[in-house]
Amino acid sequence: MPQTAELTLAELLTARFCHDLASPLAAIDNGMELLTESGFEGSAEALELVASSATQAIVSLRFMRSAFGGLGDITGQADQIREIAADWLVMRSIELSWQLGAQRMALEVGRLLLNLLGIAGEVLPLGGVITLTQTATPGARCYRVQAQGPDAQVRREVTSGLDAISPEGLTPREAHAYFFRRLIQRSGGALDIEQGQDEVMLELILRR
Repeated sequence: MPQTAELTLAELLTARFCHDLASPLAAIDNGMELLTESGFEGSAEALELVASSATQAIVSLRFMRSAFGGLGDITGQADQIREIAADWLVMRSIELSWQLGAQRMALEVGRLLLNLLGIAGEVLPLGGVITLTQTATPGARCYRVQAQGPDAQVRREVTSGLDAISPEGLTPREAHAYFFRRLIQRSGGALDIEQGQDEVMLELILRR
């Protein structure tokens, strides 16, 4: 990817980070103001607001660092990947049904799965259930996601990002799908998407 395109993608992902963190950080600031105004006594609601918003910020940071950056403290345990994804999805009223079992996986596979689940979360604006399963063939491993919920559909932000040949002209939300496609290409894999009634199927195919 040309250097200018890399810089554009970095700018878009940074904007996405800031957007996702803006709401919980603003809520923390509001809670601190309430504590200052009312004093400690009788400020249980303000404390709850600060605590819940801080949790949201931490969950978002952990997911974004692992999906978009290095995997940090991830050691390749599937349970760690599941926890990061489930914590991030539950903030969007989405339940994760993880059916891979306890196993180790290559760090890059874990990163791809986080992005796959992140994209799946984008197709469920009103919440729902995401089920992740795995199948294998002699030449490939297939990770299949079934996203079910009200008004489940592949949004323009996803299709535009997946179809783009360059990050130029994309929005921060579209940049996620573009970044995911680049990761898939680097791994030599492929992504299939099927739209159903209140259901979207996404299948990540990784060559052995």
